[in-house]
Amino acid sequence: MVTVVVAAALVHAGIVGAQTADPVLLAAGDIADCGRTQDEATAALLDAYPAATVATLGDNVYENGTAQEFSDCYGPSWGRHKARTRPSAGNHEYQTSRASGYFGYFGAAAGNPAEGWYSYDLGAWHVVVLNSNCSDVGGCDAGSPQEQWLRSDLVAHPARCTLAYWHHPRFASGLPTSSM
Repeated sequence: MVTVVVAAALVHAGIVGAQTADPVLLAAGDIADCGRTQDEATAALLDAYPAATVATLGDNVYENGTAQEFSDCYGPSWGRHKARTRPSAGNHEYQTSRASGYFGYFGAAAGNPAEGWYSYDLGAWHVVVLNSNCSDVGGCDAGSPQEQWLRSDLVAHPARCTLAYWHHPRFASGLPTSSM
């Protein structure tokens, strides 16, 4: 399991202070596993930025994204940041039927349970959360419901600064690779 916290290196280097007027977005994926303790360490990094928005990049909890795993494994560490979290679903969430543990845990913050994509504004930025579990949400190709929604969302939110995130990598140097 690999956990990445965007801006963590900057925090430790003292380049970015804990107090800032600009919005801060911290992100990580492949987060919690009851058999490991790294999620407690990364959750502690988030504590230094209480006003930051937290983006999860999927595989929020291992192994199968069940409601019990969210309660027992994600909740004790990253759960304290739930109110400011903007999640995205990973393939492990979909190992539970229709990602029910994920949508049950995050509720409306995770978007429509039949879709799993949504957007929000953060300062001057428009942020789009896509669901890269294509076979579970009606596809991701041109003409798919998600692609049609994305086109409409971008027209409705013509922000100069737009960011999108999702679980599966666009490019990978190893296997498996993404076809997005």
